[in-house]
Amino acid sequence: MSTTLATLLLVSELAAPASTPAAPPVTDDNLEAAEVDPDAPGAPPEEAVPPGPSAEPQPAPEGEPMEPEEADPWAETPPSEHSPPAAVAVERQAGDGLSQALKQPPPKKGYAKYKSPQRFGLELKFGPYLPNVDLNYNGPDEFGPYGKVFGRTDERGVANAAPKRGLMGAAAFEWQFLNPRGSGPLGLGYSISFFRDSAKALLAEPDPDADSVRSEADSTVFWTMPMALQLVYRFELLADRWNVPIVPYGKGGLAWALWWSKDGNGDVSRNSRGEKALGGVWGYQLNVGGMLQLDFLERGTSRSLDRTTGINHTYLFGEYQFSRIDNFGRKESMSLGDSTWFLGLAIEF
Repeated sequence: MSTTLATLLLVSELAAPASTPAAPPVTDDNLEAAEVDPDAPGAPPEEAVPPGPSAEPQPAPEGEPMEPEEADPWAETPPSEHSPPAAVAVERQAGDGLSQALKQPPPKKGYAKYKSPQRFGLELKFGPYLPNVDLNYNGPDEFGPYGKVFGRTDERGVANAAPKRGLMGAAAFEWQFLNPRGSGPLGLGYSISFFRDSAKALLAEPDPDADSVRSEADSTVFWTMPMALQLVYRFELLADRWNVPIVPYGKGGLAWALWWSKDGNGDVSRNSRGEKALGGVWGYQLNVGGMLQLDFLERGTSRSLDRTTGINHTYLFGEYQFSRIDNFGRKESMSLGDSTWFLGLAIEF
């Protein structure tokens, strides 16, 4: 009986499962030591890494700086998938400020970016002048009425050569209303000139045996005041953008000249028929010339003058002038035109 009980106890112990020992606590000291052995049975397999260069940059050797990667200069920028919006759509969606900014002209280049607004021009010039009063004279004498009075004379006062040219002064004002594509201003100009000539008056009935045919107490003075209204263009593109200080220009338009003659008493002269020596004549006038822009002498001073006074440019210029002022070729008309040249100074503001 006792032998049977001992045998049953032994069989029950052999059939019971062994108990699992408790896992040791995880600490910082044994965390690094708990590495998985890839060769150990039951270890998870490693993920496969595709062959090729590593995505992470490799550190440069000690003592050698890393060189930045250069972009491929021949690489083409991929085209944008979206087309730019139309100007009308931008203006519709934008506010007033952005719409005004989009309408601004492109920025100026060269000296032009320093300039204040340029609207006007002013000229002062001088040159020789001789009115063609006797242009239409067909009389028997060598000289016409003007040449007889104001021509060069001999000892007795008789004209033996054409009159000398006198000095004419002129002033011009110009309104520059357009500058097409920044090439140069197009304007409307008005000019006025002054000329005066004088000589001793001829005696009405000179004595053939007298020493002179002219009066020692009386004189004759001739005045003329030509005026012109012209269209003006100045090519300033080279000067404004590339600092080439040469500005060619041209003018053309209508002209009108007032003239009168006075005697020794200061009264308007009269001819043998009692008509006053006073009148006006229509015609046309053309000018071509070149201007030397003086800004290149001291550009800093020129810009300061522009900021403080609004004077954009100063010039020294010369021009050729052709005028035909004879009522457009009418017979028996006074002729006051001439072919001459001028030198002067000019400013734009």
